[in-house]
Amino acid sequence: MDFPCVSADKTHHVFEGMPIYDARFSEVREYCLPGIAAVCDESGAYHIDFFGKPLYTERYEAVGDFSDSTAWVKDAGGYFYIDENGSRINSETYTYAADFCDRTAAVYHAFCGATHITTAGEMLYNDWYYDVRSFEDGTALVRDDEGWHRINKGGEILSAAEAPEDDLPKGSIRIPPRQNRIAELLAGRTYDSAVILIRHAEREPFYRGEPGVGKLVTVRGEKTAAAFGAQLPGIDAAYASPMPRCMRTAELIAGFSPQEDSMLGEPSAFIFDNAKSSAFYLTTSTATAVRSYIKGAELPGHYPIAEGAARLLSHLKSAGTSGLTLCVTHDLFSASFIGAVTGYDFAADWVDFMDGCVLLRNGDEWRLVWREGEVILP
Repeated sequence: MDFPCVSADKTHHVFEGMPIYDARFSEVREYCLPGIAAVCDESGAYHIDFFGKPLYTERYEAVGDFSDSTAWVKDAGGYFYIDENGSRINSETYTYAADFCDRTAAVYHAFCGATHITTAGEMLYNDWYYDVRSFEDGTALVRDDEGWHRINKGGEILSAAEAPEDDLPKGSIRIPPRQNRIAELLAGRTYDSAVILIRHAEREPFYRGEPGVGKLVTVRGEKTAAAFGAQLPGIDAAYASPMPRCMRTAELIAGFSPQEDSMLGEPSAFIFDNAKSSAFYLTTSTATAVRSYIKGAELPGHYPIAEGAARLLSHLKSAGTSGLTLCVTHDLFSASFIGAVTGYDFAADWVDFMDGCVLLRNGDEWRLVWREGEVILP
């Protein structure tokens, strides 16, 4: 398909020498599939369709070209990504953002470092670096404390690499991988029974519009889950969301097959209409949704968050009447539960793979222990 071209004075687009719309702009760029062009005028920068009509009402300091139905835009707060409707693909704002290529983009975050994200607005792999460059032919350059490396899309380091010769950002911030503290939280404590509630191990990345049911645990995730299980005292009972990645994580940690538990997955303690919620998460990132959910927003197919948290708490107490019980779920449910119980809003971070909390019972008293804090449970 032949696309219209930029006019000689760069103020509009022409096809076979004729303007395709009446509007004129300060500057226009080439059309990108499926027929969107970046333009600017006295009101700011934005995107138009083939008829010269704006895709949305917002105006920005600068905008990128659409690729994979996604483009970066920049306002006074920084860079973020929008879809073809002008809606943000996630709630994150970056200090730098590159164009998407092969459904991934290089980004720099003010507090975390640099990484790659997918068109779903989530991290491609579970690592931050000082610097990253865009993927080409399935590999990308990244810089950590040891220097520059080449990685694949699974986040695996393939080889050392030379520093790129370009004028892109040079980062000075990198959050190291957060250590799972659950074994430490259990060690030295006395309890009548305990329940571990965690997110599953690292899984294959999501891309926008893809269902999540078939995503499996990665090779790195399997190794991490097995190593975590070796640090724990013996697991007496194990439950998991029916999704394969949760079942596999629980099996590797516990050393035996877990029991499927729909309260931890589908439809779960928080969701009463799985069809509505599944459709919602095809177009909305989990982190964006849960951050608003914790603040009281109503989500399609979801119970109010306080009700969902109470349902899950009751279920966990019933499952953990004796010994050490393992419950493996998803970030949606672990973040919602922890946020509802502790008040933590996850505005500046997120639940890592295999991050979670511990519920400890002494007599009739239950406590939730998470990271550096404890909460007495009702």
